[in-house]
Amino acid sequence: MIELKKVSKKYKSGTTFHEVFKNLSYSFSDQGIYSVVGPSGSGKTTLLNLISGLDSFEKGSIKIFNREIYNLDQEKLAILRKSFFGFAYQYHHLLENLNVLDNCKVSSRVDDSSHITEILKNLRIEHLANNFPSNLSGGEKQRASIARALSSKPKIILLDEPTGNLDYKNSENVQDFILNYAKKARCLLIYVTHDNNFAKKADKILEISDKGIERDK
Repeated sequence: MIELKKVSKKYKSGTTFHEVFKNLSYSFSDQGIYSVVGPSGSGKTTLLNLISGLDSFEKGSIKIFNREIYNLDQEKLAILRKSFFGFAYQYHHLLENLNVLDNCKVSSRVDDSSHITEILKNLRIEHLANNFPSNLSGGEKQRASIARALSSKPKIILLDEPTGNLDYKNSENVQDFILNYAKKARCLLIYVTHDNNFAKKADKILEISDKGIERDK
């Protein structure tokens, strides 16, 4: 489903370049659960951005469903993301003028919203469906962002620190729900986390180190 071959990525800072990845190669299965770990600044979020076409790269190849994304323009990349991906990043990016339910509906590709109600229930925020983001706590916004990511029934789910703003009880509940959802939906789930216990729940753990994937368990 996702194949990276000899991908190199640099960021420019002033007059210098910071190399994040060099000749990174890895293939993700069409379904399964992968956690991504590594020190701050190692490139965990960059990996998610490269996979989804949100970030460009200098060299190499990234294929999504056998389609090379290197030369795709922004419009085609946007269509690709809308067709296959669901995202939830550290900052929620919820639409402030829409309530939680409508934020999820915007992401959904079907008129029936019963599956959204079920997702909100499992994330324990069904009572907040009519609330706007400005009336939510940080943890509630994070769970709403996860709900929106799943509302489109994506084939590929990318989550960046999905439980970073949650207390222990809610974190455990969200982790279990996300993992069970991915298994039942038979989709591909890739999530970044600093929580070692959460990382170990994945089928495979990818450690970002030395400008590549150091470990694959």
